[in-house]
Amino acid sequence: MSMKELEKKLRDRFGEGVIDFAIPRKNRLIIKVDASIVKEIAMFIKENGFDMPISAGATDYPKDKRFEVFWVIWSSIHNLVLILKTDIDRDNAEIDSLVEVWRGVQKFERETWELMGINYKGHPKLKPLLLPEDWDEGYPLRKDFSLSPYKV
Repeated sequence: MSMKELEKKLRDRFGEGVIDFAIPRKNRLIIKVDASIVKEIAMFIKENGFDMPISAGATDYPKDKRFEVFWVIWSSIHNLVLILKTDIDRDNAEIDSLVEVWRGVQKFERETWELMGINYKGHPKLKPLLLPEDWDEGYPLRKDFSLSPYKV
């Protein structure tokens, strides 16, 4: 399947839920979707050969009051990397977990939950992974997190 065929399938099935579809370079796709259908789209792209999660995380845009959440998935069949993105509200940072779709995103989502404060609904194990269990000083990867108490 070509990247253009995948774009057509996505747009035919999900319509305006597919906000953007970009091919920045050979073997790389970036798909931005509406947050309300991210899990449905994840299941669809898995059915179309994207089987190996590589990474996941989020980018903080405090001025826009949003997070851009992303999952990076490789297709071993098509040798393509797909970056699935969606925006969520920074003040209500919650999105469906994709662990049911790809078990391999579990630790990536835990890390993002812990360091950015994004709640992944339906995640089976949101508990500290990197920070001390008694950490209560905020979310270290948010842009408004102050590092001044930690300067040497």
